[in-house]
Amino acid sequence: MPRFKATVYDLLEGVPRRTRGQRTFDTVLISLILANVLAVILGTVKTLSGRYETLFLAFEILSVAAFTLELMLRFWVSDRSSGTTTKQSRWRFWANPYTLTDTLAILPFYLGFLVNVDLRLLRILRLFRVFQISPYFRSLALLGSVIKQEYRPMLSALAVIAILMLFAAAGIYLLEREGQPETFGDLPSALWWVVVTLSTVGYGDAVPATGLGRMLGAAIMMLGIGMVALPAGMLASRFSQVMHRQQDLFRRFVEDSIEAEGGVSEELVEQRRQELFISRGEAKSVIANCVEESQRQTNFCPNCGSKLPGGKTV
Repeated sequence: MPRFKATVYDLLEGVPRRTRGQRTFDTVLISLILANVLAVILGTVKTLSGRYETLFLAFEILSVAAFTLELMLRFWVSDRSSGTTTKQSRWRFWANPYTLTDTLAILPFYLGFLVNVDLRLLRILRLFRVFQISPYFRSLALLGSVIKQEYRPMLSALAVIAILMLFAAAGIYLLEREGQPETFGDLPSALWWVVVTLSTVGYGDAVPATGLGRMLGAAIMMLGIGMVALPAGMLASRFSQVMHRQQDLFRRFVEDSIEAEGGVSEELVEQRRQELFISRGEAKSVIANCVEESQRQTNFCPNCGSKLPGGKTV
């Protein structure tokens, strides 16, 4: 049993993902997730849902069984995490965002048996399964890391936007409430107009009529261009910084390996590459540069800088 458990752990959680079994498992799981999302979309088409209702239901039962089995197997092997007790590893497993996502993905199916709710709502909630794909895509995993690091500045930016929206709503309410009481007769209506104006979507049947109201509306639209772009710019900047830092960490890892061992272990490099979300092309380039730099340094005297005869090392 311990040997079988170790095999299951390696298949589900093993890093790096190099074996044929691991890659096959990942491919099958990703395909199943994408097929579920497609089934949810097609299931909202009445002609298809009525004609293939049995097929949709059978696929749903098969998918939930597969996802439930995977979740239970991950829980079973979670105690093999190094450096933690069994109890700690169990708690850490359920607190993991990916575990919560997996749970939300299958929960609607079981809720249908326990709670009397609109089944259409439960079908839409199955779209949570698309988030199950995030661990298998480097860019999505890296984006989650960036958002986690940048959430405080983003919250500050959103707070500023919310304050500006409130003042803008109050302004348009004071200027337009008498002329258009049905459109700007209360603050919630004015706030809705400000939201769609700031987001540059526009709201055709709610247009300021007074001169001051139009001036304020124009200012809000111009402000919206910058305010909506602010969080996106912050994310892009942080994303670039994180990418460079990940590459620097990988480079230092390779340099330390070459210095300590005289070379790099392919397995350790692959593991570190996946941990830092470095692409294979980037990793090959970094390794080639580090090896070239190491060879160049060993062919020159560290004291005078002159080339050693025969490429001797010092």
